[in-house]
Amino acid sequence: MPLLKALPLHKQLLKALEKLDFTEATAVQAQTIPATMAGKDLMVSAQTGSGKTAAFLLPILHRMLTHDAPNSGTRALILLPTRELALQTQQHFEQLAAFTYIKSGLVIGGEAFKHQVATLRKNPEVLIATPGRLVEHIEKGTPDFKDLEVFVLDEADRMLDMGFAIDMYAIAESCNKQRQNLLFSATLKHKELGRISATFKDPEFIEVDSHRQQHSHITQQLVLADDIKHKEKLVAALLAEERAGEEQIRKVFIFCNTRIQCQQLSNFLRYKKFKANCIHGEIPQSERKQIMNQFRQGGVDVLVATDLAARGLDINDVDLVINFNIAQSGDDHVHRVGRTGRAGQEGKAITLIDGNEWNQMSSIERYLKIRFERRVVAGLKANYSGPKKVKKSGKAAGTKKKKIDPKKSKATKSKSKKPKSTKSRPPKKNTIKSGGGDGFDVLRKK
Repeated sequence: MPLLKALPLHKQLLKALEKLDFTEATAVQAQTIPATMAGKDLMVSAQTGSGKTAAFLLPILHRMLTHDAPNSGTRALILLPTRELALQTQQHFEQLAAFTYIKSGLVIGGEAFKHQVATLRKNPEVLIATPGRLVEHIEKGTPDFKDLEVFVLDEADRMLDMGFAIDMYAIAESCNKQRQNLLFSATLKHKELGRISATFKDPEFIEVDSHRQQHSHITQQLVLADDIKHKEKLVAALLAEERAGEEQIRKVFIFCNTRIQCQQLSNFLRYKKFKANCIHGEIPQSERKQIMNQFRQGGVDVLVATDLAARGLDINDVDLVINFNIAQSGDDHVHRVGRTGRAGQEGKAITLIDGNEWNQMSSIERYLKIRFERRVVAGLKANYSGPKKVKKSGKAAGTKKKKIDPKKSKATKSKSKKPKSTKSRPPKKNTIKSGGGDGFDVLRKK
């Protein structure tokens, strides 16, 4: 990879990179920065942890340092799916812009609306925002994007998964039409990307760190489980095993599919004396921020999270990822596992699988074109050993249903009809009226 100082960046940016000890460009930076500086619209497929934030921040800052626009409004808009990712991006921006005059503004949910109005009226050179809150401001006519030069959509696939397609399009329509567009996504195959990309001008497509490349330095293991309670015991045992091993782990990310399971597992691990906590969508923003700071600083070393809460979080030195529940898709699995093994370092991911999750696990293996390494925890081997028969795809083979001839089915049903029983019927009452009273009326009737 080329050195960052070899890229044609402004000297004030190189000074910031030197202070941060960033020397070598990542793959996405090496391919994206020159294309962005050339003014092209880009659609980039890159995973979390690949250095893509600097890949769009550096050329934006370089543009503003080399082309002054003193009387303009906001010059660059960066749109992100979550508040945590927006805060991280702002922090990264401040580090890279440390030796410049360029300032940023933040517009996210969970913050005071009136303070954000004041921020927007100052026309910061760079605005970092989440789509839901920014649309609220646009509806009130607060932002001014008529001078916008660069529009960045980061984690675009996650914004679409969260239902922000209409908001993203509305924001794009409110911006200067003569802008440069940069889109970063884990995948460029999302069905909703077409409408957004229609606002781009002849975009160049760049794919960096595909899902197969992303996992080449991460050991992926599979542990079979019987049920939720068994999984909880397995997690505690795995944490104990890994900490007693040669490479003693420090930070662990555990993923659950639901908020309730996330909370329950966190409580269970704290009961087992682990320094654990959790984040999910119902935890207030201020508390989530505090928990993340504790995790980064070592006050918490096991973080249990849902996919939505953890998407895009930039945390270094995560040694182990545990999937308590299987991910909903191959891309979600990629993002989970991408918490570890960042910046080319070795990482490990362990996925717990019960009988209901086998087929989904098999689909993810096919998507990644790998096979997970089997692992058994001493004293906690599952009764479930996998399906008895598997297809070529690796999925469980079920029994084939026999085709039923509808004609034969009707005939069988008619034959199988049981005669109506009269045992339960009450005896009929004699309703024959008496005739001459000679006592032979009943016999005559018969």
